[in-house]
Amino acid sequence: MLARGGALSPYSGLGGTHTALVERLQTGLVEGYELGEVQEHNLSNNPIKRLWRRWVSGPSNARIKSSTHDVIHITDQEQAGLVPNSSKSVVTVHDLFHLFPSERNGIKIGDHKTSIIRKRDLRKIKNGLSRASLLICVSKDTQQECEMRFPGVETKCIPHAIDLEAYAVETERPSWFKSGCNLLVIGSEEARKRVDFAVEVCGGMNVTLHKIGAESSGKSKQQLLNLANDVNCDLNWVGRLEHEEMIAALQHADALLFPSIAEGFGLPPLEAYASGTVALVADAPAHNEIPLEHHILPHEDVEMWRTAILELRDESADVRARAEDFSIQNWSERLIGAYDSLF
Repeated sequence: MLARGGALSPYSGLGGTHTALVERLQTGLVEGYELGEVQEHNLSNNPIKRLWRRWVSGPSNARIKSSTHDVIHITDQEQAGLVPNSSKSVVTVHDLFHLFPSERNGIKIGDHKTSIIRKRDLRKIKNGLSRASLLICVSKDTQQECEMRFPGVETKCIPHAIDLEAYAVETERPSWFKSGCNLLVIGSEEARKRVDFAVEVCGGMNVTLHKIGAESSGKSKQQLLNLANDVNCDLNWVGRLEHEEMIAALQHADALLFPSIAEGFGLPPLEAYASGTVALVADAPAHNEIPLEHHILPHEDVEMWRTAILELRDESADVRARAEDFSIQNWSERLIGAYDSLF
């Protein structure tokens, strides 16, 4: 049985990984295990109804339904309040940013100001994680933190999988690419993503930096455009792309810049690798677990990033080989082993 709260869009991060797990169980990719049912509900704009479902009816239903299944798998840590008191229960932990806020290099990670209601919610989430039979962590960094925060709870590291065939399709070069070197930066303007650093790196260089991803706000967009103008960076604000358009951009780009200071996993570098494209990545958890060693750069050394861009070369065979470590087949074998460990 898979369980979550509100049915998030399959195009969101948490929603996408939930949807992928549903599909892989339904199609028999997780040998020896099949999907009994999915517990979820439609999102509501009524805050009282949301709290009722999250704190009362959702956990009650999960407790009752879990008795008829061998395993209940909660698909993200924010829904850990659903973990029953007794049953074989699994929680996928993508990150612990909002459960245990921190600060890295002067950048605040997670929610540092929480309401009384959210504080109670966090207690329920943490208690649920402590009750779980197994925590499946998407990175080694998150696994280490879970072992520290929830001693005695079994953990397994199972990185996200990527559909390698989807990124090997033939595509046309995006019409908005320019002549010369085209670089990508993917993500929101959230401070930890450090899009501003990528802009500073490209300032004064003969390159075009394409910013992909829906903006957090009009204000944040304008701030980055102003910064680009100040440092003489050719910044092309692309915005949100459909999946097929994203693959085309990744395939035809000279490199992806990923200067984030904190990630639960960091999918864009893996997507770049699967597309045959270099990803230059800041040396910070947990995305530094993905790239080849020479693609990991000091997170604040602008000159080293510029040098790496100037020395870019075709490494498509090497990066695709690395991406194969994150194949769906490898993911399935790891998940089967994790489920088996419950018995």
